[in-house]
Parts: sequence; structure tokens; C-alpha cells
Amino acid sequence: MLAALLLAHADVAVVVGAAATLFLVHRRDRDRMRRQRGEFFAQCLHLFESYRVTQNGLAYPVMSAKYLGYAVRLEPFVDDIAWRKIPSLWLKVTVLAPNPCSGVFDFLVRPRGGEFYSPSSELPHTLRVPEDWPQDALLCTDDPEGMPAIADMAPHMSHFADPQMKELLITPRGTRLVRQIWQAERAHYLVLRQAKFEGRSVEPSILASLLDAAIEISRSLAAPELQLRVA
Repeated sequence: MLAALLLAHADVAVVVGAAATLFLVHRRDRDRMRRQRGEFFAQCLHLFESYRVTQNGLAYPVMSAKYLGYAVRLEPFVDDIAWRKIPSLWLKVTVLAPNPCSGVFDFLVRPRGGEFYSPSSELPHTLRVPEDWPQDALLCTDDPEGMPAIADMAPHMSHFADPQMKELLITPRGTRLVRQIWQAERAHYLVLRQAKFEGRSVEPSILASLLDAAIEISRSLAAPELQLRVA
């Protein structure tokens, strides 16, 4: 009887010890992931006049900054919703400068219905995509009369020559580009169903080009002739 009790206590001790070990390993892995993701902007800080970086839990950090005199917001996020799709890390680059339009312009390429970060599914009007624009795309708005003119947006379609570019969103409050930064390691995801990305820090040249493109679009909308047209 005593031997049985001792054996039972030993089994409990083994289980408790194993659980404690698993907990410590899990916490270590979470801490390492948080630190790694926290390095996303590490190589790019010199680009900005000022910046503030915040990070919640295991999410990638978000930056609010000043770039070339513009207030900007940078939001990397993981898209791992689709079960059969390799997860991606996307980056939303938003220039927080008012635009002289009353409606929303949203151009989303390669739509597959799972773009939770895009407002396209909530916009009531879907317009025909011009023939000389990328054709596997959605052009949506909440106000066809108040959105930026199609002709004025045509020159900016050249940014979608980059196959990683995903979306151009223009609202009265700002201009946003969305681009894929990395795709998860395929083998790691297929075996463990975890989104593991090879990179840690976004390339400064990629981030600067996105910021410059968004500012270029914002400036073109603020041109005097467009302001007169909207007025």
C-alpha cells in the first residue's frame, strides 16, 4: 500500500514537473518572439524626424512618426486567417494629411475575399476597373461623385508594378498603401501551423519607397487644380 502511494506521488511529481517545464519553455518562446517582432523598425529609425513605437503582446510594433514633415502611421500585421494560404506579413503605411475629397477611393489588387484589413467589402459602390489598370482588382467607393477622379489616379497605378503591392486607399483624412513585406516559411507553417518569418527588420529602402509613394499621391491630390475642382 505504501509503495503504491509513493509511486502515485512520484507520478504526480513527474506530471507537475513536466507541466512546469512546458510552461517555462512556452514563456521563453513567447518572450523571444516578442523581442524578435519588436525589432521590425530597428534598421529604419534614422529615416524619421521623430517617432513613437508601441507594441502590445506578441503583435508587431506600431509606429507613429514624422517623415519629411508629414505625420505617418506604420502598422505591420500578420494575415494568417485563410487555412490553406501561407501567412503573410503586411505593412500599412498611412500619411495622415487631409485630402480634398469627400469620398473614399479603394483599389485592391488580387482580392480573394479574406482581406480583413481592407474596407472594400464595406463600401457600397464597386466600379469598373479601367482597362489600362491592373485587372485582377476591385475599385470601390462610398461616393462615386466625391472620390478622387479616375484620371487623376491613373499615374499612380505604376506603383502596382511591384508584385507585393496590395492596396491604395484614399479617404478625406489620409492616404494609405498596403504592401506585403514577407511570406511565412512554408515548411514551418505546413508542419507546425505557425507563421514564422525569415526577416526581423524591414529594409529601410522598402519603407522609404512606400512612404515616398504615399506622400507623392497625397501631394498630387493637394495640387491647386484638384482643390479647385473639388471646391
